[in-house]
Amino acid sequence: MNGADKIFESINPKKIKLLGDSITHGVGGTGFKQSGEPIAAEFKRNPDGFCWAKMFSELLSEKYGAEVTNNACTGTTIEFVIDHFDELVAPSDELAICTIGTNNRHQYFNSGAKRDRDEMYSTFSNNIDTLYEKFKAKGVPVVFMANIPASDKNEQDGDTYWRILHMNDINDAYSAAARKHGFPFISLYELFLGYCKENDIAVDSLLGDGLHPNDEGYKVMFSLITNALGI
Repeated sequence: MNGADKIFESINPKKIKLLGDSITHGVGGTGFKQSGEPIAAEFKRNPDGFCWAKMFSELLSEKYGAEVTNNACTGTTIEFVIDHFDELVAPSDELAICTIGTNNRHQYFNSGAKRDRDEMYSTFSNNIDTLYEKFKAKGVPVVFMANIPASDKNEQDGDTYWRILHMNDINDAYSAAARKHGFPFISLYELFLGYCKENDIAVDSLLGDGLHPNDEGYKVMFSLITNALGI
């Protein structure tokens, strides 16, 4: 997927940073709890919860002797990663894997008049450019990933927000940015849909609440990600 499968072969990173929102933080997996060391703002690590990031960290430690630090923060947007970039990413990081955008789909009712869909999409796309430039300026290679699909119900308006963008929009924005900049990109959105189609299972069967994976969903994510990275 746009060079992601060659990244470990080409740079052999020993210090890896994971960035993202709740799906990388591990919400929905058995034992999720923010009981570890601080990350940024009010967020803390999820040291013992079952999730793809924990399995990934254990595999990379065993196979490559690499240190993987999960700096994903539940409920955050791409703006949070941009604003807290220097807290989340260190110059000594040799690779970052970033999966952010799930929470950029909605607008809360109390935040003003309903925004135009194309305006929100353009803002998100521009923020991908901004975030990529921050990685370049810090000299840290990055693989961007578009997150897995959500349930039909989760893609609808909620009690407190309009669902203006959808997971396919987030995927499309990253895909376009990858073509524009040439950065390594993994579409978990497409891979997850393909896995479900190939195995004749419903996307919802791998989600605990229509958005966050259950344990089986995290196992599938782990398999898809490691395969896409050529590990």
